Amino acid sequence: MGSGERPRRTSGVIFDLDGTLADTLDDITEAMNRILAGIDQPPVPRERMRLLIGEGLSTLMQRATGIEDENVIADLVERYRPVYSEIMLDKTRLYPGVADALDALTAAGVPIAVLSNKPDHFTVPICERLLADWPFVRFAGHREPCPRKPDPTAALDLCARMDRSPAETFLVGDSDVDIETGRNAGMTSVAVTWGFRDLDHLVSARPAHVVDRPEQLIALIAGNG
Repeated sequence: MGSGERPRRTSGVIFDLDGTLADTLDDITEAMNRILAGIDQPPVPRERMRLLIGEGLSTLMQRATGIEDENVIADLVERYRPVYSEIMLDKTRLYPGVADALDALTAAGVPIAVLSNKPDHFTVPICERLLADWPFVRFAGHREPCPRKPDPTAALDLCARMDRSPAETFLVGDSDVDIETGRNAGMTSVAVTWGFRDLDHLVSARPAHVVDRPEQLIALIAGNG
């Protein structure tokens, strides 16, 4: 680098939580099936549950129960909250390789944040337990009145907090909702294949990049700055 050149800024990265950084599937499935048992509905298998997650708790409850009545769904959501709060860290863990990738991104000076459609009062405690070793700018779950992903509002707020433009930011997630959020926000979308959606589903949503292992994020994101 010449003496008159400025160092290039690192990119920023916004991560989804469920299915991207953390495998939350077992605890979500257990909590939901306790609620279903209480209303005499059959349990949802783990492999089906993974396809239902991603668009907020009310949508998850509607998909799991098949109930359309919004008042009934709202009541079931309120029943679910304390159940999940009690067990949400029983089996939830970071995916293999995520810690090393976060170490490398942090060492490269990449600002990082979390944006989830999971309610904020679940998102923050999970992140504080699992992600406290890294300097995340913010852990953001869904809070009213801010709209959920794929609306870009919350993602753009995190951009500002990271002091990065959308064009300098990667949005990393495991679903079409995350890919669409990145597109809506003018960010570079990265789909991960180790989460809750299969490869065909991800490719059909047209992400800018697809990665199969967390270590691939290092070259893609840290190497971009």
